[in-house]
Amino acid sequence: MIDLLPQIQDWFNAGEKIAVATVIRVAGSAPRPVGARMIVSSSGRMAGSVSGGCVETTVYGEMMDVLEGGLPRKLHFGITDDMIWDVGLACGGTIDVFVQTLDPEMVQTLTEQVEEGNGVALTIRVSGEASLGETALVTRGGTLLGAVDPRAAGLAQQMIADRAETGTIHDIEPGIEVFVEPFLPPPALLIVGGVHVAIPLTRFAKELGFSVTIVDPRAKFANRDRFPKADKVLLEWPDEAFQHLEVDDSTYVVLLTHDPKIDEPTLASALQTEAAYIGAIGSRGTHAARFERMKKWGVTPEQLQRVYAPIGLDLGGRSPEETALSIIGEVVAVKNKRSGASLRAGSGPIGQQVQEPEAVP
Repeated sequence: MIDLLPQIQDWFNAGEKIAVATVIRVAGSAPRPVGARMIVSSSGRMAGSVSGGCVETTVYGEMMDVLEGGLPRKLHFGITDDMIWDVGLACGGTIDVFVQTLDPEMVQTLTEQVEEGNGVALTIRVSGEASLGETALVTRGGTLLGAVDPRAAGLAQQMIADRAETGTIHDIEPGIEVFVEPFLPPPALLIVGGVHVAIPLTRFAKELGFSVTIVDPRAKFANRDRFPKADKVLLEWPDEAFQHLEVDDSTYVVLLTHDPKIDEPTLASALQTEAAYIGAIGSRGTHAARFERMKKWGVTPEQLQRVYAPIGLDLGGRSPEETALSIIGEVVAVKNKRSGASLRAGSGPIGQQVQEPEAVP
């Protein structure tokens, strides 16, 4: 849906009505995932896809019927042997597609929420004779727009809280199904220290869908020339930046400065947040000494258990790129609730170049 919003707005601005077809369920092999959409305007224009081409003609006809006053409907398609060469799939897969008209106000509100970086979920009643196609937009705080069963609203709020990445169908009572799809802001990677490792780390993180902020009080490290792909580059003390940055349970904090006067107040500040991940670069000895000094900041040993140190997965890498890969690998593992092979869980040696500071360029 997100990638189609500009097109949808253009068609609405041109005074057209729009129907949307959404893949709401996939079983077996299928050409497009749950959440894939196709839109059709009242003038016959089309964008997006629900099947890569094999059922689009049929879906298009159903969408035009809805635009001409027909009721919303759920369509079911099987991937047959005859289709195998057209769609490039193993036979036996099936998809369910829901067709309905789009509400301009719903689209506008969804667009605003996405642009503001708010987590929202779309709920659509996709079965049951009553209220078929009923659509609502739900936030963690409640229903923002539309009508929704309280049970479906609760499911939507839970999916937002859990940062679910894919829409799913829920049976809220026999014969009544609701499709709930979250639209979430990207996870945030906050990199403290614009050192050389941070350059490939920023690149990797952006390619993986993170928003990236670089924070460093040193102008030689915090500048756009070094980090053209970063979303933000802040030239300030990180512990002060924590006072105005939004750091929540979708934020991943990486400390790379290896400088106590920066690391320690920053670590103390980070541990006061709900950050999903806090990692700090340095050798095992460095961390032992750092953790001992953190007592003066009022940080308890229990709080320090949150810190991934030494940082990264045990990949044996030494170059900045390999170090960055190790770090982003651990971040992704934590995001996906996997343990990985974290260095902090081990006891053996780690590469000196991996966890030691670089020279100022």
